[in-house]
Amino acid sequence: MSWIIAVLIVVAVLLVIALAWSATKRKRDQLGRQRADELRSEAAATATTHAEEEARAREAEAQAEQARARADQLAARAEEQRTSYDMSRAQQEEHLREADRVDPDVDHEAPEYTADPDVRGAERGPGARPGTPE
Repeated sequence: MSWIIAVLIVVAVLLVIALAWSATKRKRDQLGRQRADELRSEAAATATTHAEEEARAREAEAQAEQARARADQLAARAEEQRTSYDMSRAQQEEHLREADRVDPDVDHEAPEYTADPDVRGAERGPGARPGTPE
């Protein structure tokens, strides 16, 4: 009869363990469901802000594209202005070379000769005639 009592005690302990495990699992599952519901609620709440953020991001991208286009236009304009300046400068220098070539007072073949108006003005000072000593 003592072995029957031992078997019943083991069965009872196993039953208590199974019931405890089942209760713990149910509690864990319930907590998991609650946490999942909380996460879904948070996700739904942020879904509306995501649409707003996406709209702001698209707007910023459009503004950046407009800024790039404007920068390209300004760069092209600057290049045109630089080319125009360079051509005008070359034409001015050519006129000065021609004037120096026909001026009998200018030694346009001298090694230190330059037709650059900036250098010439600095060498001679304001009001000096090209090719004449100061």
